[in-house]
Amino acid sequence: MKKKMTTIISTISIILFIVFLSLAFSIKDADKGILFDESMMEWVHKNINSNMTIVMKGITFLGSTYFFMIVGVLLLFYFIKTKHYEGIFPLLFSTIGSFSLNAILKHIFTRTRPIEYFLIHQGGYSFPSGHAMVSMSFYTTMTYFVVKNKKYKNKNYLFWILNFLIVGLIGLSRIYLGVHWPTDVLAGYMMGFLVYLFTIFLSGYKKKEGF
Repeated sequence: MKKKMTTIISTISIILFIVFLSLAFSIKDADKGILFDESMMEWVHKNINSNMTIVMKGITFLGSTYFFMIVGVLLLFYFIKTKHYEGIFPLLFSTIGSFSLNAILKHIFTRTRPIEYFLIHQGGYSFPSGHAMVSMSFYTTMTYFVVKNKKYKNKNYLFWILNFLIVGLIGLSRIYLGVHWPTDVLAGYMMGFLVYLFTIFLSGYKKKEGF
């Protein structure tokens, strides 16, 4: 069973990586949208209103560097206080690793942001979306350890639904606020999920080896 699961995860990882590379080399040094980028951005920005913009600014904060710094410190203290040391390495690795990898990828593919759609100011390159990538790795890693707790055994599906709802809304907020092309967000999700899978694999290996 464990071997079968490893095969499935490996296959998913390879597929995600191939799709990501396909997108990445399609947008390298680009300043325009590809595939469904233009049509989706135009549709979203035809339905903008001031109240929704305020909501989206709040949602996008849930995927910001400041938010992860605050939550990260709080979780670190919580893990130490409750002696739940198992979760410290994975959360730190998935978050810091995702931030670092995202910065490297942005400078490799140097895609220009969709400036004409900006509702807020945002500097730097566009691909892949840092908010989407780090949110996917951070929240999904955290959810993984939450559902491992037998206390929540019968509510696992609720935590996973909430996890992907939050991550999905954060990605949508980046498109709504006009600071990312949809393919930036999609690529961010894929790389963030790959970081999550690698984090869980590494965490299991460390535990198995007694590190």
